Amino acid sequence: MSSQDAERAPQGFSIGTVAGLTGLDPHTIRAWERRHAAVVPGRSPGGTRRYDDSHVLRLQLLKGLVDQGEAIGRVAHLDEPALRERLGRIAGMAGGEARQAVRGRPAVAWLAPNVEAQLDADPAADADLDRVLSADDLDTLLAGLPGIEVDSVVVELERLGPDPEQALAALRVAADGAEVLVVYNFAAAAALARLVRVGARLLRAPLRGAEIRQAVVATHPREPRAKAVPAALGSSPAGEAHEPRFDDTQLARLMEMQTAIACECPSHLAALVSSVGAFERYSRTCESRGDEDALLHRRLALESGRIRSQLETLLEQVCRHDGLAI
Repeated sequence: MSSQDAERAPQGFSIGTVAGLTGLDPHTIRAWERRHAAVVPGRSPGGTRRYDDSHVLRLQLLKGLVDQGEAIGRVAHLDEPALRERLGRIAGMAGGEARQAVRGRPAVAWLAPNVEAQLDADPAADADLDRVLSADDLDTLLAGLPGIEVDSVVVELERLGPDPEQALAALRVAADGAEVLVVYNFAAAAALARLVRVGARLLRAPLRGAEIRQAVVATHPREPRAKAVPAALGSSPAGEAHEPRFDDTQLARLMEMQTAIACECPSHLAALVSSVGAFERYSRTCESRGDEDALLHRRLALESGRIRSQLETLLEQVCRHDGLAI
């Protein structure tokens, strides 16, 4: 029996497993349950939440809709066929006014057949990402990129060839500086560090489809949904969003380093970055109950992002001091 099967039987998935399967953090899952009854999990004899496969699928579909600008309060009551129909209608939009209606959907080029195969099996995949180019080899990808506009390029490390650093540099030029995400399984730490220095963002496999989508969407800046703010409240809080400098895989690896080195600061800082980042994402997805509530949650997200960025700076300094390749 696999570890996943062991966790599922006899009482279903834990909320932590569901978070990994859906790309939603536990704070958001609990909020959707409490405020909107989006799912109603069972309970273990000890009172902890337990989820089955239908709960996971439903949360994946809801996340796909919310990522496209739907309010969770408007879709949480829909059954699975209605969610799929609504998601399919958004995914089918193409060109002109219809394409503009899909807010914040990143255009992605792929040199990652294995990753794309995972996304093909995910019912919410096409609603999150606009796959504008798929290639089976590096030359085809390099030839196709100059003629299109992309936000991200996803490439499997082994497909970069014998000189991945040079290939990555060529990709960044061809993609006009777009974010390049490199999916790898096993690789030397020094080689990975060189790729980071050339501008790669690393994702360690195996990854679930929801985690892949979340990583790609996180690299794509979204315009916040416009909300009218009463004059008495003033304008929206000043400040710009701070893009994360560490992905979930890097943070998880750093959090587990306390047994390998005497200083546990990298582990503690990574845990803080992860926690503040989760609250930042949660603040962005909170259902707003009017303009003042929207302004408050916008401020919470911005200030959390600022704090996370400061913690990331400290984490980078500690990692350099301890000689850790991340």
